[in-house]
Amino acid sequence: MAMRPHLPGGSPVAEGSQQKYADVLGDWLVAMGYTHCFMVAGGGCMHLIDGFRSRFKCIPVVHEVSAGIAAEHFNECRCGGRAFAMVTTGPGLTNIVSSVAACWAERRELLVIAGQVKSTDLLDPPLRQRGMQEVDGTAIMTPIAVNATCLRRPISRRRFNALVQSAWGPHPGPVVIEVCLDVQAAPVDRAALEGAGEFEANEGIAEVTPADDPEGVARSLAEALGSARRPLLLLGGLLTRDTAWEGLATLERIGLPTATTTSAIDRIPSSSPVHAGRPSSWGGQRSANLLVAQADVIVAIGAQLDLQQTGFNWLEYAPAARLFQVYPCAVELAKGHPRLAAGFVASPDEVFRALLRSLEWSDPDRWGDYVRRVRFLVPTLEPANEINLEGPSTFRFLRELSRATRPDDVIAISSSGCGFTGGLQVFELAGGQYATTSAAMASMGWGLATAVGAAFARPGHRVVLAEGDGSFSQNLQELATIRRHALPVKMFLIDNGGYASIRATQRKFFQGAYVGCDEATGLGFPDWIALFHAYGIPAEKLAASDMVAERIAALMDRPGPAAWVVEVDPNQPNFPAVTSRILPDGSMESNPISRQQPALPPEIEAEVTRYLPPLG
Repeated sequence: MAMRPHLPGGSPVAEGSQQKYADVLGDWLVAMGYTHCFMVAGGGCMHLIDGFRSRFKCIPVVHEVSAGIAAEHFNECRCGGRAFAMVTTGPGLTNIVSSVAACWAERRELLVIAGQVKSTDLLDPPLRQRGMQEVDGTAIMTPIAVNATCLRRPISRRRFNALVQSAWGPHPGPVVIEVCLDVQAAPVDRAALEGAGEFEANEGIAEVTPADDPEGVARSLAEALGSARRPLLLLGGLLTRDTAWEGLATLERIGLPTATTTSAIDRIPSSSPVHAGRPSSWGGQRSANLLVAQADVIVAIGAQLDLQQTGFNWLEYAPAARLFQVYPCAVELAKGHPRLAAGFVASPDEVFRALLRSLEWSDPDRWGDYVRRVRFLVPTLEPANEINLEGPSTFRFLRELSRATRPDDVIAISSSGCGFTGGLQVFELAGGQYATTSAAMASMGWGLATAVGAAFARPGHRVVLAEGDGSFSQNLQELATIRRHALPVKMFLIDNGGYASIRATQRKFFQGAYVGCDEATGLGFPDWIALFHAYGIPAEKLAASDMVAERIAALMDRPGPAAWVVEVDPNQPNFPAVTSRILPDGSMESNPISRQQPALPPEIEAEVTRYLPPLG
């Protein structure tokens, strides 16, 4: 009998022979480049587990949300291969919802393969549940996924591949595929499924908006930037690292000031002469926010320009600039804020490469020198954060930690709290250094699973994580995953006594009526050193005298995982701040991101706001 060639990871299949559908799905995923599966086992996905165990590196995690986070950041940091998450039905699926939502908001690739009850046990609305542990995952996931579907019968390879690849772009995001238990185990004629060319009825793939011509877009942008007196390039997370790094030499030759968003902080090294900082409302650098307000042309490539980036007062964002945005989603360009001179639906990578081929700029007003002067006069380590402290400074520690890292380290930035805002402000990144975070959802509990995904994506590289105690507490069970695989994750737990940002909010808006923000108001925390030791991870308190780069570097120079508890002032100020006011009707009013507190000294203010237009 004639034999069909086997796909990577599969076995040869005779023409007309039957194979279990879970095995076929595994082979199709292998052919699409998937290599790693972060998973939590369950009966609802038992045939998927059996089909995938020999085809992928399967990494069991303790909680399903960690499977999604780890897969997200594996794909963010990968040097080859792809990762997906696998969960069981019911609670397995609901537990991963937060990570799906984060990738939806961040426009990040995530594939979730989930079990589901037998097709004959599926509920019919308004029935709430028929099968064991059943929940309608498609209904839950549809609002936060590029595609969400339940396979009630085997589908063709073409259809399956199209579903999976819709997670990749041009509008990246999560794809959730539930596979009914009997469908997982179904014997199928593989040749017939691989030969099927049509989509099944009512199962079309979401439309892709036609893209503008990258060369034409680049010519328009080159003209705008080339004629500008004070141009600024703003790079976002949908511009890939490789593309940004390949273009760095050209940017430096031209001298074009370039800033980065939260999701793209590693696209330009901190030491580059064109680095114009990290503007943002939350964790943004004051100098970068001032430069955004003074530029006369801003080109945002791959940046979403959401309210976290522009601030709530988007009417006064970039008040002196013609603002151009390159993004692969027409809906995002049409949302109405901030106000654009023009928006282009196009590939950020393609436009960036084409732009650098044609862009020239002469800097007639020495704007580049002014940018560097502003960056020098407005340091990232704000003096106001160092005043009247009763313990070590979170910001100073984070800056020293960044200086202790190696250029080939991966930086896992927590997605909320002091490790997030402090890291964005003061972390100094080297050329070629990877840094990854999930800023859009800004959820606590993300750092440890982020480090897990990054460690598997970059084998042989250290992963450095700094995360606050409140955030760390929400996903600490993944210490077991780190220990089980001896991942080289260096963990710095910032002990500020709870939820410092919530404490600051309650102090500012509610006169210190504290509830649920520290141990005194109801939160509980473990003995951290004992906890790390219980998981078999070396841990110690980091002495204040060791909070300098040279000592931290020496401490991290050991194999395997390790942890340090960093006790800082629980009342650490968090400046600069974009202030807001509660109005009599209960609504809030915010300053623009260029007007931050505390005010700069008058002589510095005058020098670094030379081109700032009068604000309302």
